Amino acid sequence: MLKPRVIASDLDGTLLAPGGELSARTRDALAAARANGMSVVAVTARTSYGVDMLPDLIPLLDGAICANGAILYHPTTGRIRILRSIRTGSVRKVAAAIAKRLPDALFAVETGTGVIGDSRYQALVGPSNWEFVDGVETVFKRAKRAVKLKVYCAERTGEEMAAAVADADLGGLAMCHWGDFGMLDFNARGADKAFGLAYWCKERRLGPDAVVAFGDMPNDAPMLSWAARSYAMGDAHPEAIAAATDRTASNAEDGVAQVIEALLADDDDRADETEAAEGTAAAA
Repeated sequence: MLKPRVIASDLDGTLLAPGGELSARTRDALAAARANGMSVVAVTARTSYGVDMLPDLIPLLDGAICANGAILYHPTTGRIRILRSIRTGSVRKVAAAIAKRLPDALFAVETGTGVIGDSRYQALVGPSNWEFVDGVETVFKRAKRAVKLKVYCAERTGEEMAAAVADADLGGLAMCHWGDFGMLDFNARGADKAFGLAYWCKERRLGPDAVVAFGDMPNDAPMLSWAARSYAMGDAHPEAIAAATDRTASNAEDGVAQVIEALLADDDDRADETEAAEGTAAAA
């Protein structure tokens, strides 16, 4: 395998261990990759605050693409750039259309710097930078800007939710789900993980051929399709598997680290072969 210039990885279910922590093996693999000239980019549905909750990871990141591709974030400087946002009027209309199909839905709006959500969401989220308010109308009154609409249903899977709203007027927003987990995310038209990653790479004059990507869920599929080489985790959703060029082990088995270690080992082998060939030529 040729050494890539960028390692782009989803976080939850992919780079992070099942408990949401960074394993020692993965941490060492990322550090070795950066020491060998590779950049490491987190590509996640999380907010910038969600990335900040991973202090062991931050020193190993060259950047983060948050909110499913809508935001560029530099964890070491705290700089946030919103690439795509949604008009709040459009968010209201889409939420109303969804509520007709999913009357048990709870709504939240990600603003780029925080999240405003229905107070009934609080039990699911726990400690966070969320602001909880009473009722969906208050959510939209408080949100002055929207980069993502979040919808949660406790008694449904994400796939069931996606099927229920498939024929609704979603205003052209990009929708993604997490399989069995009962949540949908809606981003601005064209905003997905491939869009955010391509934007980050273009600023550095890099294309998909320079990237190896990792993911496990349907929202990772655009990124896995865009990168020249990509890996679905061992327990990945079928949509992620179909989009990726390869498979690796699960996050419980440090699947991302296994691929990085193999890439670095191949690079060392090629260096040894080159050195040997140069020595033979000099002797001749």
